[in-house]
Amino acid sequence: MNVLFELSIYWLVGLTLIAFVAGYIDAVAGGGGMLNLPTLLLAGVPPVSALAVNKITGISGTTVAVIKYALEKKIDWKTVFIAGVPCIIASYIGGRIALNMSASILAWAILLCIPLALFIVLRDKPDGVNPPTKSTSPAKIIAAISPIGFYDGILGPGTGTYMAIAVRKVLKFNLLSATATIKPLNLLTNLGASIAFLTAGKVIWSIAVPMLIASSAGGWIGSHSAIKGGDKFIRTLLIVVLVVMLAANSYKLMSSS
Repeated sequence: MNVLFELSIYWLVGLTLIAFVAGYIDAVAGGGGMLNLPTLLLAGVPPVSALAVNKITGISGTTVAVIKYALEKKIDWKTVFIAGVPCIIASYIGGRIALNMSASILAWAILLCIPLALFIVLRDKPDGVNPPTKSTSPAKIIAAISPIGFYDGILGPGTGTYMAIAVRKVLKFNLLSATATIKPLNLLTNLGASIAFLTAGKVIWSIAVPMLIASSAGGWIGSHSAIKGGDKFIRTLLIVVLVVMLAANSYKLMSSS
């Protein structure tokens, strides 16, 4: 059965705008879920349903970004084909586990992931060296990416960021190639987790539909900006958003305890 939940028009408009920005950020630097998910929680959406809506929203924005990157021939499809099935299986397992976790544990786990993601973003340097040789070992590809697929299913915030960093640092891709290549994989992990949430009836469609439309628009514009070299601006924006969301969600959890 589907979840019934009422939300004010002001929150709905706000979430839709956030979804557009998140879709843009996700297409360029990854981590759009770190904006969507905490905002859904701030709006009072139950944690499991917030995860479900975030996954559905992520699918739309990521699909559009994949199309844009594919048209520009920026995706390493060999890596995608090797890691695809392990990622979607790992994500589905993570989603099933999330369904059985308590709301308070999920809320705290999501909050704790934000400073970790912030730390990784701050340490990562977008203008690093561009190694001439990429790693094509199937075992190395699966080992580097599939655990993040599991994380995407059970929690999700920052998956795109984590995947891009893993592909760039472990598999030796340059930043743009890593960002483009993880988009189809991120789409697969979103699909795996979404199947778990859909079959359990956890998606609140009155919230998900406007958010996914906005996310699609943001994903198209964001992927265009990434190709044109806009990742430095988005990295700065992502850091600002993470700090604000960390402060807001910390206040909410502390005040409710």
